[in-house]
Amino acid sequence: MSVALRTVILFALIFMSGCTYVSQGVSAGADRAAVAVENDEFGDSAKNVVYLDQNWNRWDSLWFYNTTQGSDFLPYDIFINLEQANALALFRDQAHISKFRYLPQQPSWDNPDGLPVGFVKDDYEGNAYVGFTCAACHTTQINYKGTGIRIDGGPTLADMDSMLLALEQAMQATLQNPEKLTRIATKMGRDNANATTHIQQALTELQTYNKANVPTNGKQVVHYGYGRLDAFGRIYNRVLAHLTPGQPNFNPPNAPVSVPFLWDTPQHDFVQWNGVADNNDGSATGFLGPLGRNTGEVLGVFASFSLEKQNGHLGYKSSVDKRNLIRLEQHLASLESPQWPETVLPAINKELAGLGKDVYKQYRCAQCHSGGELFSRNASDRQLVAQFASVNLVGTDQQMSDNALNYQGATGLFKGEPMDFGSDHKFADTTHVVFALQKAAKGVIIARDPDKSWLRARLEWLYDLVIALFDNPVKKTERHVDFEINSNFPTNLNAYKARPLNGIWATAPYLHNGSVPNLYELFLPSCTDKEVAAGKKCRSNRFTVGSREFDPQHVGLTTQEPEKYPGLFVFDTHLPGNSNVGHEYEMGRTPIIKLDNHGNPVRKADGSFVLERLPPITEDQRVALVEYLKTL
Repeated sequence: MSVALRTVILFALIFMSGCTYVSQGVSAGADRAAVAVENDEFGDSAKNVVYLDQNWNRWDSLWFYNTTQGSDFLPYDIFINLEQANALALFRDQAHISKFRYLPQQPSWDNPDGLPVGFVKDDYEGNAYVGFTCAACHTTQINYKGTGIRIDGGPTLADMDSMLLALEQAMQATLQNPEKLTRIATKMGRDNANATTHIQQALTELQTYNKANVPTNGKQVVHYGYGRLDAFGRIYNRVLAHLTPGQPNFNPPNAPVSVPFLWDTPQHDFVQWNGVADNNDGSATGFLGPLGRNTGEVLGVFASFSLEKQNGHLGYKSSVDKRNLIRLEQHLASLESPQWPETVLPAINKELAGLGKDVYKQYRCAQCHSGGELFSRNASDRQLVAQFASVNLVGTDQQMSDNALNYQGATGLFKGEPMDFGSDHKFADTTHVVFALQKAAKGVIIARDPDKSWLRARLEWLYDLVIALFDNPVKKTERHVDFEINSNFPTNLNAYKARPLNGIWATAPYLHNGSVPNLYELFLPSCTDKEVAAGKKCRSNRFTVGSREFDPQHVGLTTQEPEKYPGLFVFDTHLPGNSNVGHEYEMGRTPIIKLDNHGNPVRKADGSFVLERLPPITEDQRVALVEYLKTL
């Protein structure tokens, strides 16, 4: 083979595979460009940052942080040069961005401006934007006695809603303050008039978005706080807004959930809390497996797109980088859950954990949760079959499930169009948003990249489609709700997934809406304020969120005094969407479905389930169970 041919093949392989080592440079440091923030405004401190063994090296992490998925949130020159509303310091200043609990980074090979983890430059149709990567929501850090532990794929502690509102205020302040305007205009290489037009356009778009996404419940605004986001509500609203350009068409995104972790995602049959999209290509729900799921996510996270028909083109024009979405999914397939680091955290009590394993079995945790002895975190052929529990049975807050199932909107550009490609069913004046999202995602997938030539775009599209269809570890999916296969879409979405428990120690707070601060409290009952005042041991009805400091005894993040650190978010479980009730199996409150010897539900003569209640857990059992969960 000639040198020239070998060179061509080498570059072709790099081009197709997206070699992480080449794209991130050869000199990536062991700290993966992490910034250790000492003594922040919440009392947290990390003098150094360490990484756990999750089967990713330093280049793998940096590639995950810095690879665009086609998110075009804000013009890049504005974000890079924008000052804070009430200060000369830049908005992206490390201390300021850490306030919103995004993770600051040093400049590196593929991040020369030192953007925070998950912030990335994206170029689309000749314009440069800052956007979000998967890592913005799925990378976390916990601190313990001065050491920061970065966890790839972990749920962010970020408060995106507050950051977006602060950005709006910063741009308003810039337009209202001549000195701020002159400074940013000079840095952008624009005159003041041109800079004003540029910033005002971006501000108007952000204001429209923020106005449509106020998390209202009736007349009451219930903010998400740290570590939560109503991603479904905001994705839905982005699709609705593009169906009726210039006209209000939205629902309040008022059902925030705790951000899921990403390890084992490619090996799951269903991913989200309610499993709206499965991982099977050609699925019954109408998505194209992982590519469809991830495309819908990017549409919600500020992709540029249009849902208008294009002459001579299939589908809908967008900035979504489908090639990178496929590469990111492949990349995640190698990510493993983090194991409790005894070199940083206190050692696990092996004897106590052994007792906890018996409690785990006694309370039938593995009946719903894949994990523990039933699951190998690093098996190359690992597959995870999700068990869903109907909302009325698990008893946890139902707002997220209700919204995802019931939210509707005007069809606008889709009115009279087939609901799916090749379908005889057509959109009426209004629709459940889940169907509009499916059509939008499919249309974006089949469209070619407008930034590439026709031939290159088509060749890449064909290659990507083949990879999406055949390089998928999930070949078949059947939705298991209450231990039975339930294919009644979309009504079978009225359920929540029992997530696997490997790495669960690193994913506080708990329950799908983040309403329980630590694992110890998860095995306590929910109580009224009167019961708490009487001295009953209960789940916290109010606690603060925002501190990164880890509590290894109760396994969660510490709750600080809001009087001492007023920037912390006070989570109030009395507010809509914030309920901490349900999943109280260990307290003998939440009933479980009785199963026969074959694992099938036992029913009464009237067809209803036979339900059982387990005996209330003792304090010793509770402590042992928490210790065991550290080992998963």
